[in-house]
Amino acid sequence: MLRKGEWVWVDSDIGVPIGARVKETPSGQRLLVNDEGKEQSLSQELEASLKIMHPTSVEGVDDMIKLGDMTEAGLLRNLLLRHKQGIIYTYTGSVLVAVNPYQDFPIYSSDQVRLYHGRKLGELPPHIFAIAESCYSNMTRHLRNQCCIISGESGAGKTESTKLILHYLAAVSGELCEQQIEQQILESNPILEAFGNAKTVRNDNSSRFGKYLEIFFNKDGVIEGARVEQYLLEKSRVCHQALEERNYHMFYCMLAGVTQEEKKTLSLGDAKEYMFLTKGSCIVCEGRDDATDFQRVRSAMKILTFSENQCQEILKLLAAILHLGNVCFEANTQNNLDTSDVSKSEHFSIAASLLEVHKSSLAMSLTHRSFKTNRESVIKPLSSEQASDCRDAFVKAIYNKLFIWIVGKINSVIYKRLTNNPKSSYLSIGLLDIFGFENFKTNSFEQLCINFANEKLQQFFVSHIFKLEQKEYLKENIVWNNIKFSDNQNILDLLAGIPCNLLALIDEESHFPKGSDFTMLNKMNLQHSKNKTFIGSKTEHDTDFGIRHFAGVVYYDSKGFLEKNRDAVSSDIIKMVDMSTNKLLRQIFEAELSPNGVKISNNKKVIMTPKNSLRGQADKRKQVPTLSGQFRQSLDSLMKALSTCHPYFVRCFKPNSGKHSQVFDRELCMRQLRYSGMMDTIRIRKLGYPIRHTFAEFLKRYRVLLKTTVCDPKTVSSAACCDAICKAVITEEDEWKIGKTKIFLKDSHDALLERLREEELSRKALVIQRVMMAHKDRKAFLNKRRAAVVLQKHWRGYRERRKWRKLQHGFHRLASKVRSRKLQSQYQRQKAAALTIQSQVRGYRVRKGFKQKREAVILLQAYTRGLLARRMTEQMRNDAALLRREKEEQDQLAFDLQQRLTVIAQPPEPDEEPEPVSEPESGEYDLQPTPPLEAVKQESSESDELEKRRSVPEPVETVITPPSTSTTPTPSLEEEDDEFDDGSDEFSFYKFSILHFKANARHTHTHITERLSQSLLPHDDEGDALACLTVFWIILRFMGDRPEPKPVDTMSQSSSTMSRLLPRQGRRLSHLVGLDQKILRKNKKKFGGGLRRSSAILEEPENMTEDGGILIGEGSTVDRPLTALEKLHIIIGYALSRRDIRDEIYCQICKQLVNNKNKRSRMQGWTLLSICLGIFPPTDLFMKYLERFVQKGPSGYGEYCTERLHRIKANGERKELPCWIELQAAKSKEPIDVSVTLMDGRTVSLHLDSASTSAEICQALAERIDLRDTYGFSLYITLFDKMWSLGSCEKHVLDAVSQCEQEMRRQGKEEKDTPWTLSIRKELFTPWHDCSIDPVSTDLIYRQVIRGLKSGEYTSEKEDEYAHLAAQHYYIQFGSAYDRNNVQKVVEECIATPLIESKSMTKWIQLISSAHLQGPYVNGKQKAERVKGELVDSARQKWPLYFSKFYEVTMMSGPPLPKSMFVVAVNWDGVLFVDGRDKKLLEFPYLEIKEVHLMSESHFTSQLVSLVTVRGEFVLKCAEAADMAALIERHLEGLIQRSVYALAQQDASKTDDPTLLVFKRGDVLLVDKDEEYSPDDTWIRATNQRTSSSGTVSKDTVQFLPTLSKPSEEQLELLNPAQKKLSATQNTPQRDETVAPVSLKEFALENFRPAGKDVGRQGAAKGGGKEKLWVCSREPLKQPLMRSLFRNSELSNLACNAFTDILETNASLIMEILDTHIISSYNKQSGITVQEAKIAFLKAISSWPTFGCAFFEVKQTCESSYPSAMLIAISKQGVSLIDPKEKEVLVMHPFSRITDYHSKGSHFQMTIGTLVRGNIFSCETSQASTVEHLLRSYVSMYERQLQAFQPKKNMFS
Repeated sequence: MLRKGEWVWVDSDIGVPIGARVKETPSGQRLLVNDEGKEQSLSQELEASLKIMHPTSVEGVDDMIKLGDMTEAGLLRNLLLRHKQGIIYTYTGSVLVAVNPYQDFPIYSSDQVRLYHGRKLGELPPHIFAIAESCYSNMTRHLRNQCCIISGESGAGKTESTKLILHYLAAVSGELCEQQIEQQILESNPILEAFGNAKTVRNDNSSRFGKYLEIFFNKDGVIEGARVEQYLLEKSRVCHQALEERNYHMFYCMLAGVTQEEKKTLSLGDAKEYMFLTKGSCIVCEGRDDATDFQRVRSAMKILTFSENQCQEILKLLAAILHLGNVCFEANTQNNLDTSDVSKSEHFSIAASLLEVHKSSLAMSLTHRSFKTNRESVIKPLSSEQASDCRDAFVKAIYNKLFIWIVGKINSVIYKRLTNNPKSSYLSIGLLDIFGFENFKTNSFEQLCINFANEKLQQFFVSHIFKLEQKEYLKENIVWNNIKFSDNQNILDLLAGIPCNLLALIDEESHFPKGSDFTMLNKMNLQHSKNKTFIGSKTEHDTDFGIRHFAGVVYYDSKGFLEKNRDAVSSDIIKMVDMSTNKLLRQIFEAELSPNGVKISNNKKVIMTPKNSLRGQADKRKQVPTLSGQFRQSLDSLMKALSTCHPYFVRCFKPNSGKHSQVFDRELCMRQLRYSGMMDTIRIRKLGYPIRHTFAEFLKRYRVLLKTTVCDPKTVSSAACCDAICKAVITEEDEWKIGKTKIFLKDSHDALLERLREEELSRKALVIQRVMMAHKDRKAFLNKRRAAVVLQKHWRGYRERRKWRKLQHGFHRLASKVRSRKLQSQYQRQKAAALTIQSQVRGYRVRKGFKQKREAVILLQAYTRGLLARRMTEQMRNDAALLRREKEEQDQLAFDLQQRLTVIAQPPEPDEEPEPVSEPESGEYDLQPTPPLEAVKQESSESDELEKRRSVPEPVETVITPPSTSTTPTPSLEEEDDEFDDGSDEFSFYKFSILHFKANARHTHTHITERLSQSLLPHDDEGDALACLTVFWIILRFMGDRPEPKPVDTMSQSSSTMSRLLPRQGRRLSHLVGLDQKILRKNKKKFGGGLRRSSAILEEPENMTEDGGILIGEGSTVDRPLTALEKLHIIIGYALSRRDIRDEIYCQICKQLVNNKNKRSRMQGWTLLSICLGIFPPTDLFMKYLERFVQKGPSGYGEYCTERLHRIKANGERKELPCWIELQAAKSKEPIDVSVTLMDGRTVSLHLDSASTSAEICQALAERIDLRDTYGFSLYITLFDKMWSLGSCEKHVLDAVSQCEQEMRRQGKEEKDTPWTLSIRKELFTPWHDCSIDPVSTDLIYRQVIRGLKSGEYTSEKEDEYAHLAAQHYYIQFGSAYDRNNVQKVVEECIATPLIESKSMTKWIQLISSAHLQGPYVNGKQKAERVKGELVDSARQKWPLYFSKFYEVTMMSGPPLPKSMFVVAVNWDGVLFVDGRDKKLLEFPYLEIKEVHLMSESHFTSQLVSLVTVRGEFVLKCAEAADMAALIERHLEGLIQRSVYALAQQDASKTDDPTLLVFKRGDVLLVDKDEEYSPDDTWIRATNQRTSSSGTVSKDTVQFLPTLSKPSEEQLELLNPAQKKLSATQNTPQRDETVAPVSLKEFALENFRPAGKDVGRQGAAKGGGKEKLWVCSREPLKQPLMRSLFRNSELSNLACNAFTDILETNASLIMEILDTHIISSYNKQSGITVQEAKIAFLKAISSWPTFGCAFFEVKQTCESSYPSAMLIAISKQGVSLIDPKEKEVLVMHPFSRITDYHSKGSHFQMTIGTLVRGNIFSCETSQASTVEHLLRSYVSMYERQLQAFQPKKNMFS
């Protein structure tokens, strides 16, 4: 009764039982589930017939000998189970069964190699490495050759198994070998596979040739070389392939792997283009990479020493084969014979070229065949089919012989080292990888030969496994029952054994000229019809016959058998090859080309064939012409070689025919098991004794297992000893046998004996090691004990000696202590004595020094008291003189008063006008006259001076007024108490006077009426001190504390006094008028003709001189009656011109306000103080004191003055004198009301004060009229027809009003009548101006343009432009409707009167009407505001110069220009350099400006601006440098912020990130500034304008361009860093010279007459150059210099005569001056000796900069700012570089700055600075060595002096 889960055997369809398991359902029904998953019910009858499965068959075993079910079913199930588990290897004894898995397994790594190395067969699971290890270990153990025969059907995995064994052997041997022969042997595989393997239906890498690889080892198991034998390459595959098959791999690898250049050389294309590669309709093989395989083949060829030329020759032959395959033949008929011709084809020409033969010769050999008869040679034409066969035979011959040549080449490399040594010195392992048994639908001659070879191998297997083994048993008298086995000897007899066998019949028929495949088949059928193994043809017309092979029945098609067997190439082909120049082609056909058939090699690399090789043995025999004969000889040689080796067998099985993984075809595998004889093999391996040894060998190896007590080899035979060993080790019965000469064992016992032998040897080795180690340790112990005794002995002696030394040391210390105490007491006594002596000596020295100092002090006191007494006496004398002088002054005053009363008493004459009273509003005057300033000086002869003044009466008269002194105040004024004497206040004026006033009793902080004798504050400058006295005098007069003097010649002094105090440039109104009005006024002159009327302002003459002493002496300009405004101008003029006396002025005013009892004087003082507070601030020293002072001022003035002080501090000091309206406003303490005119005619009233600036006015005005876009609107001031801009900046408005009033005063008019007006205009546009932002701004600019057109301010040369602007104005005012009257109004509003007069009113009406009606505004769709914006934009574009800011500059350095003094105009379009004649010198758009910055130079009063452009750097000196730089910088920054154009600063290559933009340096990028754009982003998105590609760009790699439009190509060339920097004068006409700043030449070019030819004294020697009128000349003038005098004959004569007088006067003056100076100098030197005169002369000239210099002329090119030709001057001061033309020292380098210098030949070089950062100056001179030597001597002298002056070290330090 079968139980659930039991396994049984059940019948199957394949004829072999399969496994099944008993299954029981829940209902109790029992079922059988077989291995295929099918179920069937289990009946009692069936259960009775079932056989239970052995447990070994249920789980499977490694070695099938161990199976309990020794049946075909058991074998098949074992393989099935292991295949399902992924185990592909199984043992059958020593035979390995390998099932192809059709997938990769990771079981062939180096770890697996190390795992199986050194292990016995059966110790580890079955593996191909175990077979390889058995071969290798048996070879090295028994020193016998081994072989491994790998058999199986095609596709079973024979080739892969061969490669794995080869890799294992190479890996094992490579650990012992230092050579690379293993690598060369391994690299032969890719080459042989590429040329000999192909894809078939059953195998993707089928070997189409047989290969026997014999690997040679030395005695140590190291590979020394190898040899490859090839058998029967399938040549027909080159021309024909079955369906779904490919040609040889090499063709496809070549087409996929060669380079394009090689393809072009070989004229190759794709694989589908060639007939030889497409006949199987399969080009691509899955799982293979042909290109990679080709690279591997090329690499292998290099390792195997194939030269590059040889590789190319091989490729040429392969390409020629492919091209020949595409050659077609055309059939023709000629003389009733079928002929053929080669079709016209490019492939034929290419093939002939690659084969290096003539096309005609190749065509003749393929289409004709020659025959030799007895008498002559006959040429027979071939039909097209025959020609194709001839072509195919030629191609197959080329490939076959090329393959043989490649094998020979490989053997010449891997077998080279073995040729010199005999074979007996090497051992070998042979690997046979031969074609498997084949049975296709159509089998030809090749399959017959392949299957014949497999029959031979099967017979070898049978013979080795069965026949020889059983024969050995009988020979040794082993009891044995013979086992029946399948013997294929009868098949071999049919094929090649019996007479008239099949191969013999094929050879025989091949030798007959008329033999054919049909006659051959008839003979076979007739001869072997009764043989059971042979299957004859069924009919006469049938070409098939069959053979019952050991693997099954195979039917062969006899068609083509004889042709393939003959394997012949026509003699015509051989002749054609003989005429080829292709070396490799001739070399592979070498045997056929030799006349006697003997092989002659011209190759230096001879193919070496050893004597014992199979090929060598075959060559000794007679050459067999047929292919079958050659193949039989090779097989016989192979069998003989295998018979001499110990064989190992690997049986390869394929689990299915479809090459599928994890699919097991039972029927296919069963068939392979049967014909391989696996059952018989297992049976004989299980029952037999495959391991056998002779008695001597067995005893020698395993004697260690023999116990001598049981059996002694010395007394008994070897057989008895072997028997004793086996009995002791092998316990089972019948597991071993004793023969006559040998002992027989099972496979498993061999491993057991080896294991026991190793264990016993190890045990005995341990005994030996134990004894030897004990002996060694005992010996070491004795040595150590002897050494310890010696150490103890020496240690004890050392210890005793150390104790004795310690006692001795203690004794010495005790003795030293006693001596030290004795010496210490002696030292203490000596020290006490020394201290006593020192104290007595020091006391004596101190007393002596004190006595000397006291005597010296007494002497100094005596002299000091005498000096003080003398000084006091001198002071008393001076005071007495002063008192005497005051008394005299009082007497003089009394006298003067008497004189004036007399004058008043006299009646005035009727014809004289009464003397006007000056300054009635200034208060009452003091009756005391005002002496000149010289009276202040205190000299010893002061009384004499006073006497002289008394003798000369003063002409000054004063107006009589009641006396008003400080002692007798005016009765009408009320007394007021001052609060300025608060001494407790930290910042009171009283406290300041104590701290800072001069120490003089008269210099108090209170009010006085007398003039000061010296300034209140100390001043270093004498001019400042004298000016303070003058200012105090004027303050006294302004406040009414001093009377006004009598006028003297009032008309001569009518001009403003203090106008000369300020710089001359500021006084002339022509200088005050803005540069814009100057330049644009000249434009009006140029374009408008006589539009401008004559100016009402008189121009100040150029030659007006200055009064140099006006600032110090008072003179007649001050000592006269002055108006309040004039006195105010004097006081503030001194403050503006002398900054150091400002605190003095404030202190004087404050002093006069403290304790001033005169109310009128006090009010005048507060008025003066408030005006000063609006003009200039005090210094920080006096600021807090003054602020506290004004806060305590009277009602109204305290707050008023405090506010003015704060305002002047905030807005800065004024530049001009106060104006009349300021004086009036200060009296009333009210703000100044002004009206500002707008361009639309409106006026806006505003309040001003003294500190108001143009920026404040513009801002207030903008707020009043709601003007939002205020940029560029400036305040303008107009006087008569002159108008200039005050800007919108920190300029003070009342400064400009003051200038206007001074101009009126200069013209003799009153200041209060000055007709100045203020207006606001658009002065400047931004480059990004937008009219739509602010309609108010646009309307004002529009009104300004219309008014400018009418006034002629904006001019144009084209009438159309006037008409267009007028049409726009018409549309704005009246809309699109046309009206002639309105047009006339527009003409009157827009067109200037001279233009209307030059053309008629009708003409202008027509022009404007036409422009309106034909323009874009006639439809009326546009808004008026938008048209206003268009008008403003057109005006901005048309007249950029009119909307500019102008700056007068002087160019200090930069590219040369015609003038160095010019005007810089900055506008929205860029920066222009303009000269006075409205000529553009240079123009820079903002795109060309790189940088602008201020430069600080201490020796320039004005600031410098550095303007860096693409044309060079310009350094400009300008009074408004900061304003100009800020304006340009603002425009640049604004453009950069708004610009979308950027310039690439570096290259950006293509990266892995596709979002990054690729660009080159200099590319223009369009930046995408969308809503997400932020200026702070470090990455931006841009588009390359050159490539139109977009991407992300880092901001660090680009530079934004200051432009709102795309830059032109010319501008990009300037901006591109790679381009050469253009000169700044590229488009500027050059002149002869660059004019120096502020030179006569510049004036001469503008105002002198035209220059004639300069003949002069030298006549034509000067080359007729132009006369330089401004140059010094000693010849009289023939014509005047000035252009204005050129046509006036009278004035011309006067001018020429004047120049003659100047020449004569200058000559006489020069001689006179020289004589005077020489005589005077000589008189000064009188009385000195000649020697003293020489010394004085040398001292005088030693101060010259070049005194004592050595000069050298040099040429330099290292510094562009220096001239090329220079002078080097070397003196004791250093090295100077001098301009030889100007004789100016360019630079002087002291020796301390020169760090290095040397010369070489004519070159001299020195380094100035430091060694790290120094400037190198190099030059050329013929005296270079002299310069170096002189410089070296000076430097040495300098270093010695430097060391001498260094302080010496302190000797006590």
